[in-house]
Amino acid sequence: MENPYKRKKEPEANKQLILNTAAEIGATSGWFQVTFQAIADQTGLSKGGIIHHFRNKEELLEELVGQSLAELTEWVIEEKKTSGNHIAPIAFLRFVINKSSDLHYRRTMKVILQAALVNEHYKKMWEDWFTEHITGGSVSDQDINSLIIILVADGLWYADNLGIYGISAEKKEQIINKLLTL
Repeated sequence: MENPYKRKKEPEANKQLILNTAAEIGATSGWFQVTFQAIADQTGLSKGGIIHHFRNKEELLEELVGQSLAELTEWVIEEKKTSGNHIAPIAFLRFVINKSSDLHYRRTMKVILQAALVNEHYKKMWEDWFTEHITGGSVSDQDINSLIIILVADGLWYADNLGIYGISAEKKEQIINKLLTL
C-alpha cells in the first residue's frame, strides 16, 4: 500500500521556490531577515528540506547572487539587441531605465545591492560582472562620456532600488536623450 502522506519530490522546483522566497524576503525586509525558518514559513517546506538544497545561508546567498547576475546578463544582452545600441554604458543606462518599473528586476537588483553591501565577496562578484559586461575594463579608465553615463545609470539604479526621488519615465527618457548628445 502506498503511503498517502508521501509528498511528490520536485527538487528543482523546490530549490527555485527557496531562491525566489529568499529573494522576496530580502528585497522587502532586508537580507538579515532571510532565515531558513522564514523561508519554511512562507513556502511550506521543512527547514530540513531547505537545508537539503543549501547547507547554510551563505550558500543560499551565493546561489542567489549568481543566478541574479546571470539574469542581469540576459537582460543587458537583450537591451543591446532591442535598442540596437551596442555601446555597453548606454545599453546599461537604457536597461536601468526600461526595467525600473519591473518588480522582478527591482527584487533581483536589491539582492545584488544588499549582498555587495554586506560582503566583500559579493561586491567583487558585482565588480567583475560590471567589468566584463559594461566597462570592458576599469571604470576609471573609461572615457569621460562613458564614465558620466555609467555614473548616471548607477544613480538611477540606486534611486530605484531605494525608492527615492520618484523620477518619472519621461524624465528618464530626457536624461537618455541628453546623454546621447555627449
